[in-house]
Amino acid sequence: MPSSTLDRPRTRTHPSDWVVLVPGQQPAEPSEPAAQTAPATASTLLRRPAMPSAMSTMPGPRVHLPTGLVATALRSPAVSRLMLLACLVGAAIASLGLATGQDPLVTLGLKAPHFVAYQGASAENVRFTLNDGWSQSAAVPGALLMDWYPGQDQPAMRLTMGNPTAEPEATSVATDGTAIDEIRYRGAWPGVDAVIKTMPGGWSSNLIVEPGANPGVIDMEYVGATALAIDSAGRLRVEGPGGVWMDGTPESWQDGPSGREPVESSFVLLGGTRFGFRVGSYDPSRPLVVDPPSERVN
Repeated sequence: MPSSTLDRPRTRTHPSDWVVLVPGQQPAEPSEPAAQTAPATASTLLRRPAMPSAMSTMPGPRVHLPTGLVATALRSPAVSRLMLLACLVGAAIASLGLATGQDPLVTLGLKAPHFVAYQGASAENVRFTLNDGWSQSAAVPGALLMDWYPGQDQPAMRLTMGNPTAEPEATSVATDGTAIDEIRYRGAWPGVDAVIKTMPGGWSSNLIVEPGANPGVIDMEYVGATALAIDSAGRLRVEGPGGVWMDGTPESWQDGPSGREPVESSFVLLGGTRFGFRVGSYDPSRPLVVDPPSERVN
């Protein structure tokens, strides 16, 4: 780096724009071109204001930028509070990520989590796990485990399907081969597949009823739940040792020539902690999708 102002390279093409100041003397006007090009020896250089050119005196529009507007806005109490709030929110999100060891956007429900293939050994034969930042679910043959973690003392609550041997398989995998957005249980019931998709806040299950199959064969159970109820909004409330799960009102449909065609559907309790679905009129010659989204309440 230059050691002083004099060491910096000259880049201007007109040396007359510069004046040399010598302590104790008045600044001299440049006279000869040769004197103007002589090297400076003073310790300070001041740039002389440039004379207006012919172009600068020509009439034309002038733009006056409010140079103090930004500084005034930054000094505004409202802007200062907003900036402080943004810093506090950023710090809180970062702290949440450090505390949970997960992506804070996933923990806050602003970003969907992912299934990952489970590499360890487990008594439940875990194939995939999904961590939403607060708890971990596990996909096992014929079921999903809620609040599961390796070596837990109490068995996790289990959402069972009709076929206990139905194997979950990854059907939507990211390019890096680690993030899985969707798994599928083929033949979870006769003529019905279960597709589990990740979503912000947890996961949702799409039950695919093939043409000619009966949606009435869908019989699921929350093994380990302490209570099962349908609230006034038609949602399924599941209370268990680890908290409350809520399955949203089913959104069922069929794909047709004009797009998605909604089909009326609702939960039906089958006794104990078992439940199924009641489906309205639909075309049995086409696939039917029953979609009850699932999320943790507390």
